[in-house]
Parts: sequence; C-alpha cells; structure tokens
Amino acid sequence: MSSHTIAIIGAGNVGATLGRRFAEAGHRVIFGLRTPDDAKYAPLDGDRRSRDTIAGAAARADVVLLATPWKAAQDALAAAGDLAGKTLIDATNPIGPGMVLTHGTNDSGAEQVSRWSPGAHVVKAFNSVGVEVMANARFGTIDAPQHALLFLCGDDIASCDVVAQLAADLDFAPVRLGPLVRARVIEPAALLWITATSVLGTREFAFGLLHRAS
Repeated sequence: MSSHTIAIIGAGNVGATLGRRFAEAGHRVIFGLRTPDDAKYAPLDGDRRSRDTIAGAAARADVVLLATPWKAAQDALAAAGDLAGKTLIDATNPIGPGMVLTHGTNDSGAEQVSRWSPGAHVVKAFNSVGVEVMANARFGTIDAPQHALLFLCGDDIASCDVVAQLAADLDFAPVRLGPLVRARVIEPAALLWITATSVLGTREFAFGLLHRAS
C-alpha cells in the first residue's frame, strides 16, 4: 500500500471521520483550518493527524480532500492556493435551499470545483454515503463480508487510481464511472441516499452491487 499525505479541508463530521480513518489506514493527515491553533480543533489531533492553515496543509500534501459545505467550497479552495498537479477529491454535495441540487444535468459541483482549481486533478468521491458508513464500510459477517459501494469519477487516470486505493483502504468497494462529467449522475445519488435515510429510518446502510454469474 502506498502511503499518502492527505490535506483535509473541512473539519465537520465528514472531514473528521475520513481523517481518522485515513490515519488508521496508515496515511498522514493534515487538517487545513482557518484558525488551526483554536482549541476547539484539538479533538482532530491523533496518531498521524495534525493541523495547519488551509494553505499550509495543501502545500504539504499530495492529496487534498474538500469536505466543506457547498457554500464554503469556493472560499476554501481560494485559501488553499495553487493545487495544480495534486489529486483533489471533491466530497462536497452542491445542495442548496430546499434540498435541491444547485447544478443539474448540464453541469456538476465537481466540474465547478475543477474550474475553481485550475490544474488540479479533481476526482468526485465520498459524497453519496453517510459518515456512519465512512466510519465502517464493512457489512455482512466475518465469514461473508460485504463492502459498501463507492462511486468515483475523474479525468486523470492516475488520480483515480489513488482515490480508488484510498477508498479500498477504508473497506469500500470503489466503482469508477469514467470522466469527471459523470459527477452529474453521482451527485444526485447523494439525494437518493439522504431521502432513503428518512424512509428507512436508519443511516446504517449503503449502496451495493449484485453481480450475476455468467
């Protein structure tokens, strides 16, 4: 397994959970924060986890994960500085008031993120599943484990390779859907998952694939 230094921009439930899990998987994690010395962020610290400014974390990392609310994404990326050549994982959901996607079938949040970060290798991933599954993506039994599906897409094959391996490190079953434009179908899956949580009355579920034997 290749070890990466991952800058996580966003200290909410998603960023904190993925940061902890990546560190447990052997990666180095740096949380990029506007006020990294604030004591309220102390719970983020741990083995292979530290804090820095947004720009400082991004500069020190080879992988950057954007996990802010959508309304904060543009400012966060501006604070990160030049991300050209880096793998940029977009875990955001472009959802506005009324639980409606701000980008539809002719655009996506991930493509907007790419426009905000010219030269970065944007990969859409980790957006259509809850933090409960991020914390433990393994289902089934010890004898017959099942792994939560994780859709991803991006234009740079090498960066997609990196993100697929990071997903597998967290016990996900990564499924590549092709170029970044496919984020236009991945992002609505987040609304599907959110809607299903209220209908099912639980957040302890994930999408999966059934393969028919040939």
